[in-house]
Amino acid sequence: MAAPGCEACYGYEVVVRLAIVVVALLTLPSRARADPPRDFTSEIRILYAVAACGEPAPAGYSAKVVDAHCAAVQKAIAAWKTNWRDKAAPFFAELLNGNYPSSVVYPFGGGDLLSLLAVYPDATEYTTLSLEGMGDPRPIRELATDDPKQASKHAAELGDKLAKLRKILQENLGWAWNTTNDLSASSSETGADIPGILVLTLVALEANGYEPLEARYWKPDANGAVVPLTQHDVDAFDAATQGKKAARKTSNAVQQGAFNDIEIVFRKKGDAGAPNKTFRHLTADLSDKGLEADGSALAHLEQKREIAALTKAASYLLWKASFGKLRDYLLAHMTQMISDDTGIPPRYAKPAGFTQEVWGTYGGSFFSFAEQGVAKEMIELWRGSTRPLAFRFGYYDNHRTPHLLHTYK
Repeated sequence: MAAPGCEACYGYEVVVRLAIVVVALLTLPSRARADPPRDFTSEIRILYAVAACGEPAPAGYSAKVVDAHCAAVQKAIAAWKTNWRDKAAPFFAELLNGNYPSSVVYPFGGGDLLSLLAVYPDATEYTTLSLEGMGDPRPIRELATDDPKQASKHAAELGDKLAKLRKILQENLGWAWNTTNDLSASSSETGADIPGILVLTLVALEANGYEPLEARYWKPDANGAVVPLTQHDVDAFDAATQGKKAARKTSNAVQQGAFNDIEIVFRKKGDAGAPNKTFRHLTADLSDKGLEADGSALAHLEQKREIAALTKAASYLLWKASFGKLRDYLLAHMTQMISDDTGIPPRYAKPAGFTQEVWGTYGGSFFSFAEQGVAKEMIELWRGSTRPLAFRFGYYDNHRTPHLLHTYK
């Protein structure tokens, strides 16, 4: 798969939802800021076991329900490996030969750690950015019980929620991209469902032989520094949202809430000597207008001096003048980018000193809303391409054939 990454109908306005909560979290008094980070490792490990099937489930969760869920999830993972990872990973290993920076940035990535680990397995820091947030991990605890009288009820509820989650996982493991609207619906702040984007991130760890070691939520401050969520922040969020059902986010807006941005430290499963790696997801409007309104995401990226980059199925946003700030950051900091046609067009890459090589064939943009002047540049870039591509990476072209773009210095 090349899992979620599409920012379909990406908007430029931040919807004001839970505004009081967000302002409160960003303007907490110094006492609250001095509180230690709230550790979410235990909830993430439970999700890793029960929902992502990375290890045996803890006591209190129906073994029958979890085993049935995990049999289906492991089947989907096996299909993803056969159909995509086992073709793509060797291709990128030969192409890149591990010669890339340790930090990778994936704009419009929807938490797509699956693709990052396949393309850049030797990196140590992975950052995805998108309109969607990760979601609240805490409700997974409510689906366990040690009361035999409640076991049947909890098992039925767990089964229902895992079935809904499983549909999300199977779709993403079998599809090359997803839409912002669909991904947003999979990232629940309401506590009603198991958050799909978060579990898909944990499935990426399991599918590639990793396990989570530490987890916390965070927000960047104005200078881009990581500010961890504290228990004080969590309590304030819970108090402000008690009894209120969060409205479903439209496809045009940044998701609002306390549980959007996550940091997960992970390493090879069962290998205490393996190096730790860090995954961060940051929720942000990456348009110029969005970054002018809130520059913390770009300030956070600016701290990464040299990066490798990846994007795909990104609604041709890097073709647009209105995404110039992000594009300029990438051109100034990246040594290379792997993308489909929604990467950086030649009109921007060549003047910045980049070389572009292509695989597959390309007859035009898959979606007609793409700027056709830029599409003609891409057609010319692929003209005469003779190198085949054995897997899909993001969008097809308008003839439903796969293609790949490598932009590098």
